Amino acid sequence: MHLLADVNLPELDTLVAAVNDQCPGTISLERFTGRQPDAEQLSRAEVMFIRSVTQVNQELLAQAPELQWLGSATIGTDHVDQAALAKAGVTFHSTPGVNANAVGDYVASAVAALALANNGLPAGDVAIIGAGNTGRAAGQRLSGLGLSVHYYDPPLCAAGQPLVEVHDDWQRVLNSSVISCHVPLQRQGAYATYHLLAENELAQLQPGTLLINASRGAVVAEQALLARLSAGADLQVVLDVWEHEPQISAQLLPLVKLATPHIAGHSLAGKLAGSWQLMKKWLTDQQLGLQLPTLTELLQRYPQGQPQRLQAEDPPRWQDLAQWILRCYDIRNDDRVLRAAPCNAKTFDALRANYAVRSELNQLHLDTGQWANTAAWRQQLAQLTFQTTN
Repeated sequence: MHLLADVNLPELDTLVAAVNDQCPGTISLERFTGRQPDAEQLSRAEVMFIRSVTQVNQELLAQAPELQWLGSATIGTDHVDQAALAKAGVTFHSTPGVNANAVGDYVASAVAALALANNGLPAGDVAIIGAGNTGRAAGQRLSGLGLSVHYYDPPLCAAGQPLVEVHDDWQRVLNSSVISCHVPLQRQGAYATYHLLAENELAQLQPGTLLINASRGAVVAEQALLARLSAGADLQVVLDVWEHEPQISAQLLPLVKLATPHIAGHSLAGKLAGSWQLMKKWLTDQQLGLQLPTLTELLQRYPQGQPQRLQAEDPPRWQDLAQWILRCYDIRNDDRVLRAAPCNAKTFDALRANYAVRSELNQLHLDTGQWANTAAWRQQLAQLTFQTTN
């Protein structure tokens, strides 16, 4: 099989080599750069591994007559025309949950950074919009930071899922002190998320509300947000995604507290998991019982994949927990890089493509005293995904 893959999917060379060592000649690998492969590359592709920047539609499929299998190393699928794939007889897989830890870490880092800047944690509830993999990961970490978290997920409620703290009360969301978006982009239907937070909703947010969007840019109406912030609204906004990516709003950028170039899910472990899951899914579909290196083995190839150890002999204050989060991943560094760069589409894509290797919170190993032996501390540290020894 001829595999055409995004150049920013790491360790595919290692995975392909492992497959070919066991079954010589199974895969030939070609990489593409930029958002879209060129026509010549597409004409050869039998299998494709992509990221969210690649738009798969009828136009692309017309240039890829040999394509049989497509995988996206993302949870979101709004960049893929699945009806067109089905009509063309192309098997499709996404990778739900592949970057949930990374996105959860991103939200925790944002809240930690702003709490330290404000000299206090948010006083009210945290509303997580979307109780899927990334939403749960974000809520879990914020619970570990000491915040009260609830989840807004009408589809889940309609399905009768008996999950604690999941509700369909939209006003409860708008009344919360922190709102974090973790939903796919759906433009139509009963559960549409396009402009979920628009002019009317933004006007109802309480003074000081922290709004985080690490899902899809168009979930928040950008022009309405710009108008609200330009008018002096007392809102703290953190944006990783932008409605018109890769072009971001030069007017909106200076008005948000923290801004990043769609990298919330770009931890080293998340990126590696994307490559690994796609290869595993393809091997399963081909009924090839071949062995792949484990994710742990792939992580160990990088210095950033090694555990970080920290001595913690006394029970931590919330400020300590916040600093530990930032020790693993400091969102402020990514904010500074984006603000210092030219505000154009080419730079936005370059920042994503050349993004620095990033650790996850679960790589922090705390050497603790006996204080960590209580059930409450064990739960809180586990929610933050920190590892402990004493």
